[in-house]
Amino acid sequence: MSSPVLILTAAFGDGHNAAARGLAEAIQRRGGRAVVADPFAESRPRINDFFRRFYLTLINRHPRAWNLFYVICHHFPLIEKTVFVHQLAYLRIRQLIESHRPKVIVLTFPVYAHLIRWLPEKFRKTFQLVTVVTDSISVHRLWCSAPADLWIVPNEPTARSLNQLGVPMEKIKPIGFPVDPRFASPDAHPGDEPPGDNPRVLYLLSSGLLGGPRLAAALASQDGWTVTVGTGRDPAIARRVEEALGPLRAKVELLGWTNEMPSILAKHHFVIGKAGGALTQETIASRTPFLVTQVVPGQEEGNFSLLKEIGVACLSPDGETAVRLIRDALAENGKGWKEWKAKLAAASKPDASLRLADFCLSLNS
Repeated sequence: MSSPVLILTAAFGDGHNAAARGLAEAIQRRGGRAVVADPFAESRPRINDFFRRFYLTLINRHPRAWNLFYVICHHFPLIEKTVFVHQLAYLRIRQLIESHRPKVIVLTFPVYAHLIRWLPEKFRKTFQLVTVVTDSISVHRLWCSAPADLWIVPNEPTARSLNQLGVPMEKIKPIGFPVDPRFASPDAHPGDEPPGDNPRVLYLLSSGLLGGPRLAAALASQDGWTVTVGTGRDPAIARRVEEALGPLRAKVELLGWTNEMPSILAKHHFVIGKAGGALTQETIASRTPFLVTQVVPGQEEGNFSLLKEIGVACLSPDGETAVRLIRDALAENGKGWKEWKAKLAAASKPDASLRLADFCLSLNS
């Protein structure tokens, strides 16, 4: 039996874990084996959970402070110079390599490349290191300040950005972002049917948007609209939404955390949410028009730039704007919505995880 593809991820932003899960599922569909690990969480779970919560607080409540840290780390090797504090994560990576003996290691979180460079040469020669960049267009330097054999990027503009940071083009492959392979299903999308005057709208509420519950209420107040509000894992957010909806609660489906995003997005005519790496790529893969409520400075600016590049960037931080943009798209028999869909279809790479799986398995043979 061939060795598994070892995929290393971290829970600092949905994009890293989404890419890891999508690739692992695709590898299994192709008949291979994948092991997904989070060495930070596995080596120091309590400390990792603290920093994960701290990270979420920064991006949601203090985005300017987060952006300052993000920019400093881009221009100065702060992370690289302090990577020695992750000794336990390094030991966990070494343990994983000794246990599984992979021929291919895939990173969806860039810091691991700096730990892998500590490995003795005899270990480093036994595998190929593939870095999957989950940024779009504006690439943080941390993705390429440690060596890898290959870099996988979502698109050509991101490839050019990575090349400008010093990575040779022959080491960059714009295969796409490895979204869940279910996005590549040949089944017809109900959300591809013109909505008429009765759109199905999915609002994925972020805890960082203080006016989020009011936005949900604005959507629910529209006659003929079918509204689903995703509140995630936090029950406090669901309570706030229910309070804001009041008597409109009966018109709205509340959705907790789910791993069924491919089928959920495929059913809707519009999705509203913040410009996270995973959601941005999933909406493109599903060809679902996306209204952006927030763009976290630094890490999410590239995602919004990608939407601009495609020609579908719409910022709607409040309910009034969201309702207006949707009504504009529905006007003239859905002319704007159809144009939106066509642009997304041209940019969509829903089978990227399957093609990346094929590539990784070819290296593994």
